[in-house]
Amino acid sequence: MNRIEVTEVEKKLKVWKNIKFYFPYKELTGVPKWRTAVLTCMDCRITSNVFGVEDPGEMTILRNAGALLTPDSLRSLLIAIYELHVRNIFVCGHTQCGGQMSQRRMDKTINKISKQAHSPPETVLEILGVKNASQAFLGFEDVSQQVMKTVSLVKNHPLISPMGVHVSGFVYDTQSGEFVKIL
Repeated sequence: MNRIEVTEVEKKLKVWKNIKFYFPYKELTGVPKWRTAVLTCMDCRITSNVFGVEDPGEMTILRNAGALLTPDSLRSLLIAIYELHVRNIFVCGHTQCGGQMSQRRMDKTINKISKQAHSPPETVLEILGVKNASQAFLGFEDVSQQVMKTVSLVKNHPLISPMGVHVSGFVYDTQSGEFVKIL
């Protein structure tokens, strides 16, 4: 992001806090009205309105590259379940996901980071705390299979399964705007 883009974002943030419709949001409790959390991708094409959210406070949306169950997303889901009373979890992958990375592409990405950071690839991996590019990016080839895997991990997690939380999985088609239920 260049300096011009950062300046534009900073301007928008200053305007946002002064917009009148913002003020009712401070009355929200943080507990999602629909008792639902969505674990989805960080892709900018996936906005809260694709899930039918019309107002802030209706559901909790967690994001990471690929909509994967990582230690951080697990921590967030546990807080959502135990503190925010979430009883439904939707795992939502999407078509044309950047997380669909072949081993070759993951290695290229490590090399790109290495070049830009002026550090050898081994140092980049060490900084990331992993042994190889696969561990760094958790790439996958099939979105539907990855959603099924994540749903299974969430459903069967020993700290989640006793809570009786409903877990389902979807793939969002970024071209048609339709959801395909996977599980």
